[in-house]
Amino acid sequence: MKRLLFSTLVCTILFGGLAAQSVPLRLEAKAGESLTYELDLNQGAPMADLSWAWNSQNACFVEPRKAWFTGKHLLLTTEIPKYSTMVIRLVPKDKKQNMSLYAYSGGHGALPPELNGCVSCEADFKQERPSINRPRPDHTRSVELRAVTRPYPVTIGVAGAEGLASGEFYLEVTVTKNR
Repeated sequence: MKRLLFSTLVCTILFGGLAAQSVPLRLEAKAGESLTYELDLNQGAPMADLSWAWNSQNACFVEPRKAWFTGKHLLLTTEIPKYSTMVIRLVPKDKKQNMSLYAYSGGHGALPPELNGCVSCEADFKQERPSINRPRPDHTRSVELRAVTRPYPVTIGVAGAEGLASGEFYLEVTVTKNR
């Protein structure tokens, strides 16, 4: 019994912080509505392997941007209805906390880092300077997914940048019908 307890303790210490979040939180997304959730990054888990993100079957973000995704990852799931656009917006409560956002549709229920392919993946992270799409970069992040002829499962990831492990934030999920 002591050996089993010791082995369990050692495995927890060695591997507990390396595993991705095993069960994502479930969010409700309703067509024609905007819902806001208040969450904390400390509910997530570190994700040691980020190579799934720059795999060509996912193309979520490129390897040179991995520093923006090295903290804890909080995973959430929902569904996008057919003929809809889903806008996901991340608003950290503390403007100085750097968080990143990604979301993908499809994936057959797979979670990162075991995601081998998805229909669409989008990511948003800190922008150092203005661009056409974001003339005034700030602390908020936003991604957009679309579904046409059928609904898709959606997985949303909020990640701490540069090792950030905790921080409260609002997650806004807005679904609009395209038809």
